[in-house]
Amino acid sequence: MTLMMGGRSLKLLYAIFTLFLLYLTPTLGVISGVGDGNMWCIERERQALLEFKKGLIDDKNRLSSWGTEYAKKNCCNWEGVQCSNQTGHILQLDLQAWHKPTLRGNISPLLIELHHLSYLDLSYNDFNQSQFPKFITLHSNLKYLYLENANLSGQIPSQLGNLSRLQSLGLGGNYLKIAENLDWLSPLVSIEYLSLTSVNLSVANNWLKVVAGLPKLSGLWLGDCDLPLITPSSLLRVNSSKALTDLDLSGNPHMTSSIFPWLFNSSTNLARVYLSSNQLNGSIPNAFGNMNSLQDLFLDDNKLEGGIPKSFEDICTLTTLGLFENNLNGQVLEFFKNLKGCLKDSLEALYLDINQIEGPVPNFAIFPSLAWLGIANNKLNGNLAKSIESLHNLQYLIVHSNMLEGIISEAQLSNFPQLLHLDLSHNPLTLNFSFNWVPPFQLVRLYVRSCKLGPDFPNWIKTQRNLQFLDISSTGISNTIPTSFWDMPSELRYLNLAHNQIKGRLPNISTKVSNLHTIDFSSNRFEGPLPVFPPNLTSIDLSKNMFSRLNFFVCSISGGNLRFLDLSSNHLSEEIPDCFMHWQGLEVLNLAHNKLSGKIPQSMGSLTQLIALDLSYNSLSGELPWSLQNCTMLRFLYLGKNKLSGKIPTWIGEKMSSLIILSLRSNEFHGSMQFQICLLVHIRYLDLSQNNISGTIPQCLNNLAAMAHKVSEFTMSDNVFIWNGIVYTIIGPDGMYGSGSNDIIDGVDSVSIIVGWKGKVYEYGKNFGEMRSIDLANNKLTGKIPDEICGLIELKALNLSGNMLTGMIPQNIGQLEQLESLDLSRNRLFGSLPATMVALHYLGFLNLSYNEFSGRIPTGTQIQSFDSDRFTGNLGLCGPPLIEKCPEEVTSSTNHLKSYQEDGDEFWKCLYIGTALGFIVGFWGVCGSLMLNRSWRHAYFLLMINLKDWLYVTIVGHTTRLQKMFHN
Repeated sequence: MTLMMGGRSLKLLYAIFTLFLLYLTPTLGVISGVGDGNMWCIERERQALLEFKKGLIDDKNRLSSWGTEYAKKNCCNWEGVQCSNQTGHILQLDLQAWHKPTLRGNISPLLIELHHLSYLDLSYNDFNQSQFPKFITLHSNLKYLYLENANLSGQIPSQLGNLSRLQSLGLGGNYLKIAENLDWLSPLVSIEYLSLTSVNLSVANNWLKVVAGLPKLSGLWLGDCDLPLITPSSLLRVNSSKALTDLDLSGNPHMTSSIFPWLFNSSTNLARVYLSSNQLNGSIPNAFGNMNSLQDLFLDDNKLEGGIPKSFEDICTLTTLGLFENNLNGQVLEFFKNLKGCLKDSLEALYLDINQIEGPVPNFAIFPSLAWLGIANNKLNGNLAKSIESLHNLQYLIVHSNMLEGIISEAQLSNFPQLLHLDLSHNPLTLNFSFNWVPPFQLVRLYVRSCKLGPDFPNWIKTQRNLQFLDISSTGISNTIPTSFWDMPSELRYLNLAHNQIKGRLPNISTKVSNLHTIDFSSNRFEGPLPVFPPNLTSIDLSKNMFSRLNFFVCSISGGNLRFLDLSSNHLSEEIPDCFMHWQGLEVLNLAHNKLSGKIPQSMGSLTQLIALDLSYNSLSGELPWSLQNCTMLRFLYLGKNKLSGKIPTWIGEKMSSLIILSLRSNEFHGSMQFQICLLVHIRYLDLSQNNISGTIPQCLNNLAAMAHKVSEFTMSDNVFIWNGIVYTIIGPDGMYGSGSNDIIDGVDSVSIIVGWKGKVYEYGKNFGEMRSIDLANNKLTGKIPDEICGLIELKALNLSGNMLTGMIPQNIGQLEQLESLDLSRNRLFGSLPATMVALHYLGFLNLSYNEFSGRIPTGTQIQSFDSDRFTGNLGLCGPPLIEKCPEEVTSSTNHLKSYQEDGDEFWKCLYIGTALGFIVGFWGVCGSLMLNRSWRHAYFLLMINLKDWLYVTIVGHTTRLQKMFHN
């Protein structure tokens, strides 16, 4: 009985103890398994993850498994979470978004509750430039920390050096910086992978010493870090890094060839070296040949010269060699002579684009394994087909912008069944394929711009179902596009058919092409109404065609993705529809050179991101809509050659102070120029000509800072313009270059401006450059030319002709030393021309005709070189190049003539007197002596008688002899 009672007591105690544990374990944080054999997570860690989720925006519902309901309560089964099988503690949190949906928001500090965390990866998410999460420095068990490309900012805490177990640290691709140096890395003796790409390390003068002291470091990624300059003396105290296999020091503007001694003294295990976009110069060092483990070498975008060292032929492991965009030069056969040995068998990728290599293209059969070949932008010529016919592994062929020639046939291209990327653009090549040819490859990118492909549309392109980028512009296609072509590949992103003679109507392009972002059909013969395009398009260029209807097209676009639209030079003849409220992302709008009428719609003021607007050369009327003042980001505004009226709004100066170009020429604007026009401190081209503007020229024009000072916040070149440090890049055949909401304007080169320049009208586009001009011609301006205009010392063109200006030309106009064109004709200006005008050394055009100027034209080599008609109509002007003499010159000439006449009279007087005296002295000196002296008289006459007798005898003797001669 006692035993039975004891047994029952033990069972009761066991039951009570079990219930107690079940009650207590949630409090302790441990939840045991419930029949499925899995370890459940710790409650406080689960709560920490849920709090972390609350701070995130999960648009794609990636964290749907993170729930509070019972079926989702075990966080060890959640997306990205891994727990210990023994304790249930969370060991790994992997939410990196590479090829996965992105999470946005903030990193919750409650993640500190994950005390046992050894692996944390939140890379490629968007944390809204929040500060670096300092609590991470308390995770002492961390071995792997990856926060790359996570949009973090701020300072990297030096306490990261306390994480002594770290083996991998990836913080690259953020907006991070360090306090003063990298000494905090020194304690991380176990670290093997270190990525600080794009972290500002400009103050880390000891960076090389620190990283060289990390004994296990095998991967070092310090690209785009603005690393300080390495001096030869600093290398004396730096150890070699024997464990390195991967090294990336690209994109550092102070990185010179001084890095080579440390590099060549480092690990012989280096397999991948990236030194692109630095300041390496001189010849490529021979010492690279000693790196017998080297697989990938990128030295592109530097200033290297010469050719490839002979030592390269012994690098038997090298598979990729990137040398593009350097100053490598020489004949191509000489250039390739060192690419022999075992290298020719191992090389799989060779990039030599954008150098100065010249001569006939070599036979690439010496590289049997070559799959990637880039030789674009050199000076190569010869037959391309023969040089590549043996490259059966070819995947990427980029040879654009050379002088390669010949015919590319389908038989030759059929040798490359793995071909993915083909770029033959800007070569005099002819592509000759049969209509029914089906290639053995599936291209991803095809660029054949300026090759001979037409006149028929290439039917084989529709067989390429993986195409993402297609450029067949300027290829001589002149017929219609087959209907089957418009069933385009779903991955197509870029489509360029420009500069052909393709005709017909465009269909509504399938909405299945959801990835298509750029269309360029410009300079063709398309006609009819504008079609409907996919909503995701960011750039549309349909300029220089014959499209006729606009309304449905404008009102059908929605989604706010469109950033560039060019419909200029078509036959659009209706009113502009009031449907722009859905285009909030638009940055460039060009409707110029059409026949559009009516008013500018109020909804155009919804385009708050607009940077360039061109409505010139239409028949638009009415006043400028007040809503347009919302477009405060406008840099280029062209409204010339319309019938717009009303006063020039004051809000143009008040709200659009960032304008660089303002053209309102050839409209019907009236009223006076208000002082607000002087608020355009960035303006470089101001054209208000050919309107009805009256009143005086504002005296505040010297406030136009971009014309008064040499500033560099705006530059323009072939494919980019830079404004206040932001690079706006023109779209190219590879799509967009750069990123950011305002970092790209696709196709800026299509926006042009009509410029009155040196007496003629020119159209400027991407070469607008350093132009600074004011054109107020053909208005009704009165008053004098303000002296303040001479403060615009960077001004290159000034046109005030055809007004009613009075007064004198400002005396200090010579301060405008950069002036190349000056037109003040057809005004009522008077007075003398300022002597300082001779300082205008660059003046190439001058017109001062039909004013009331007077006085002498200043003498200077420039002014006297102009035709006289540039000064005609000024009755008081005189001096070269006019034939009119100045009054002082006439007086001087009269005095000179009088003096000359007086000198002549004196001469004749002297001549007459001398003759008379000579006659008197000569006659009476001889005759008087004979009359007064008898002996002289007898001797004189005796001489005369004897002379007569001698002459008589002589003549008779010669006559007798002559008669005898004739007689005989």
